[in-house]
Amino acid sequence: MTINEIIEENEELQILYSKALNTIAALERKVARLQRENEELKRENEKLRRQRNILLRGMQIALQISSKEKQDLHLKMIIERIRRETGEFKGD
Repeated sequence: MTINEIIEENEELQILYSKALNTIAALERKVARLQRENEELKRENEKLRRQRNILLRGMQIALQISSKEKQDLHLKMIIERIRRETGEFKGD
């Protein structure tokens, strides 16, 4: 191998190395973004679980109430509680 061939190969390797570093940096940024999104989704999931649990408990209690009017009132109170606690529940 001549000196010129070695220099040329070295330059090609430097270009490949630079591309590899850029790829690694891009992947690290993507992983960081995905980790942030994952944490946001975990928090959202926990909020939804709390809402579901409140609704399930409320429905169980409502089923034990004999009066339809009192059941409706109880469920409306549950929905209001969810609205107050989370500020996210939009259903009626």
